[in-house]
Amino acid sequence: MAIHLGAISNQQPFVFEELERRGFVVHKVFQGKTWQDWARDLAPHAHEIRGLLSGGMTGLPKGLIDALPKLEICAINGVGLETTDLPAAKARGIVVTTTPVLFDDVADLAIALAMAACRRIAEADRYVRAGKWLQGRMPLGRSFWGKRYGILGLGRIGQALARRLEGFGGTISYCDPQPKSGVPWKPVASAVELAASSDILFLCAAGAPGGGVIVGREVLEALGPQGVFVNIARGWLVDEPALVELLASGGLGAAGLDVFAHEPNVPERLVQLDNVVLTPHIASSTQECMRRMGECLIANLTSWFTEGRAVTPVAM
Repeated sequence: MAIHLGAISNQQPFVFEELERRGFVVHKVFQGKTWQDWARDLAPHAHEIRGLLSGGMTGLPKGLIDALPKLEICAINGVGLETTDLPAAKARGIVVTTTPVLFDDVADLAIALAMAACRRIAEADRYVRAGKWLQGRMPLGRSFWGKRYGILGLGRIGQALARRLEGFGGTISYCDPQPKSGVPWKPVASAVELAASSDILFLCAAGAPGGGVIVGREVLEALGPQGVFVNIARGWLVDEPALVELLASGGLGAAGLDVFAHEPNVPERLVQLDNVVLTPHIASSTQECMRRMGECLIANLTSWFTEGRAVTPVAM
């Protein structure tokens, strides 16, 4: 008997092709925007669907759990869990899996954004293309090496970033609510204290379900007019209006941003600023990483339905 899966988040084509080759029947409804859309579109197969393919920004809402009475496993392509109702999944006995194979690519982009912000690389590209070099040299940037690097959130991404930063001759500090033993970097008690003692502040923290802002105005003001802020975590963890205001007024030196509060919508004022580098949530978007994530997704679903266990389950 074929095993039916729902897909509420688009995947790389090879993922669907391989799952179908292995005998799964995949019902794709990822054009929807809300759990009500997905529940409606999956309704004709609700009593057949035993597995669900989702994404880090899509997750597994409680409403969808209630709409799929036979659901056994939700395989998330990503590591974000803030849109997943883990207590509801646990209560139903639903296994949730992620694809914890993206950390190095995300850390790479954090470095790239910080360098681009310090050295004004995106601005310099626009400067050359607009013919402004013919009129004279552009203003100076800042050095990236030898700085005081602060990492807000020392999970697997934060640690991968810290290892990379060790090669740049600066100092590395971090702030994390969970104690970290056996790491060589300096712990700091609060986000404000970390920002005040950093030249470049990286936000690598995970967004908790229903969690609020981690980087507010006080943190950004502590980083100061020469400071650089880099976000490869989640946009809603930052007071975005305060960030835009401080970047525009000179209260914050520069920023490299891969995520935004209401993406894909980006504040127009932010788009107009030269002291910010913007990327469209691409931290894990490499061919190699997408392949690894897709393979992990397939492995979790296959292992669950053949062996009764997942490869990378989330602890609940």
